[in-house]
Amino acid sequence: MNEKTKSTADKILSATIQLMSEKGYKAVTIKEIAANAGMSEMTVFRTFGTKKAILEAIIDNYLYTGPIEQQIQKNITFNLEEDLLMISMLYHELLAKNRQIFLISIMERKTMPDIHVNVHKNAAKFLKVVIDYLKVMQEKGKVVDGDPEIQALTLMQFNYGKFVAETLLEGSSSTLPQEDYLREAITIIAKGLKP
Repeated sequence: MNEKTKSTADKILSATIQLMSEKGYKAVTIKEIAANAGMSEMTVFRTFGTKKAILEAIIDNYLYTGPIEQQIQKNITFNLEEDLLMISMLYHELLAKNRQIFLISIMERKTMPDIHVNVHKNAAKFLKVVIDYLKVMQEKGKVVDGDPEIQALTLMQFNYGKFVAETLLEGSSSTLPQEDYLREAITIIAKGLKP
């Protein structure tokens, strides 16, 4: 894809995310996407073909987590609180970046379940990283014996729940700055995991 085509595609994707997060997949038309992106309907059709193809490109382009998984591995210190905070902060950064896509997946979870499932594959990737990390920490004697999947789910479900509450309640869940809130919550979670 050349630079001009890529720029066109990016404009279409951005316009679609904005419109669909407000109105849902079915309510948005190619005509609206084209107008919002500042181009003709024909350009949208030539670039993607269908509205579903645009949504699939959004999922593919915006939800890739490879670099974040590598970043987690690179920044592990084997200090439980520091590592869980770092993982939680990265997870929240990814969720915040994809907030509109998350809203689309929630609105369309019944009509297009494959989109909803794809959005939540990132959570499974993060979960696996945390499970593997907790297994190593158990081997090092830095985490209590137990099922590392349950331990990881406790952390990830806390983080996911915090994000969902903030998104659906539009910021009315806590007045604390996110890092302060996460730091305190991770301290509590880490205390339960330490031997």
